[in-house]
Amino acid sequence: MSFHIVFWYWWALAAVMLVFEMMLPGVVFLFVSAGAAVTGMLLALEPEMSLELQLVIFAVVSVASAVGLRPLLRGLQKRSDDPTLNARGDSLIGKIVVLDQPILGGRGRLKLGDGSWTVTGPDMVAGAKVRVAAVDGTELRVEPAP
Repeated sequence: MSFHIVFWYWWALAAVMLVFEMMLPGVVFLFVSAGAAVTGMLLALEPEMSLELQLVIFAVVSVASAVGLRPLLRGLQKRSDDPTLNARGDSLIGKIVVLDQPILGGRGRLKLGDGSWTVTGPDMVAGAKVRVAAVDGTELRVEPAP
């Protein structure tokens, strides 16, 4: 008794890969799903196709769809008008704020919006106006505001 692959096995694999595509980040499983769907369609047209040929078709279509569709999908991706959208610290550069705590020994804390930032700069008293000059990770470098 030998195992025989039926066309709908490939379609089931394509459906599972589409579910993975929806659940996981990135666009990888879409191409594998396309390969499985095309292989299932060709197997439905030619039921006596060998397993080796099925696997070759699956691999070729998966790679070809990745190479061919990736540039198209990149073109459909929306770009933000705000280049600092996911770089919260970079959006603060140049902003003038009032220190709520003093900077002592070159270090202090600053409450800004809904967050609290470590700040570095010259010693200053609470209530002084400072300008955010640079961002280094989660640390803001400030200087006296004009």
